[in-house]
Amino acid sequence: MKRTLLLSIFGFFLCINASFSQETLESLNAMKAEKEAMKKEAAAKIAGLDGELADLQKKIDILSGWVTGYSGLIGFSLDQADNWIGSPNPNSNSSKLGIGITAFANKTREKSFWFNKLLIDKQWLDIDISDSDHAEENDGLFDNGTVDILNLSSLYGYKLNNWIALSGLGELNTSVENFLAPGTLDFGVGATLTPIENLVVVIHPLNYHVAFSGLENLDTKGSLGAKVRADYAKEFMVTGKKVLWSSTFTTFIPYKNEKQLVMLGDGTTFEAGLFEYTWLNKLNFEVWNGIGVGISLGLRKAEFESKDSQKFYSLGLSYSL
Repeated sequence: MKRTLLLSIFGFFLCINASFSQETLESLNAMKAEKEAMKKEAAAKIAGLDGELADLQKKIDILSGWVTGYSGLIGFSLDQADNWIGSPNPNSNSSKLGIGITAFANKTREKSFWFNKLLIDKQWLDIDISDSDHAEENDGLFDNGTVDILNLSSLYGYKLNNWIALSGLGELNTSVENFLAPGTLDFGVGATLTPIENLVVVIHPLNYHVAFSGLENLDTKGSLGAKVRADYAKEFMVTGKKVLWSSTFTTFIPYKNEKQLVMLGDGTTFEAGLFEYTWLNKLNFEVWNGIGVGISLGLRKAEFESKDSQKFYSLGLSYSL
């Protein structure tokens, strides 16, 4: 009898404890879910405030003075063959180095702006063949250039409203090693449009264009014409990582595209005018703290330099500051 009574009392307390524990666990889970929801809501508000603060700081920087930026691309490869019979050169060393730089310095005021931009792409290739027939071909490191681009522009404008301005542009388009051989130099005035954010379009109907061919039998020529230039830069996020894209298109359209006979070193002849265009693109994918993978693409057509289109691309390590 006593044993039955004790077991009943013990069972009663177990039921009460289990019920109390269940209620406590459910209430704790409910409180946890409520706190997590509050945390997410607070995080969303903080993220929104961070975005607003970043936009305000950007406007403050623009109105307070110069805004500068810099990004680059470095590509490097090193190869060696030691008695590799399947290779056309079984004993050889080869190396390649590519460097790309994009830099800008901009100043914006309520009624005016001044935009400056520098683009440089330089690549070198070196091949050393280690055998008796080619011993004299061994040379210094990276002394064979493959790609060489230098583009420098300066644009000043007086704003008529938020999307159009009267402007003047100076632009240099040449190479680092063969400076102005070939190359072009432009000075012009006209209008600058900013139809959307991050896009600047220059249309100058009054532009003087000087073309330096770099060929012995083709003199430097100048001509009046129209200058068009478009610069676009965009920063966006992909899977939580930053992606930077910049694109520059520039062209000169002469009002009188007089043709001149050009003879190359191999005896080839063709007629060349002063119409030309260049399109340069850079795309950087961030991996960690401004460091990532980047690609540069270039397309150019200039008859006074070559009768064929000019193209290049490079892929390598990218960085931005």
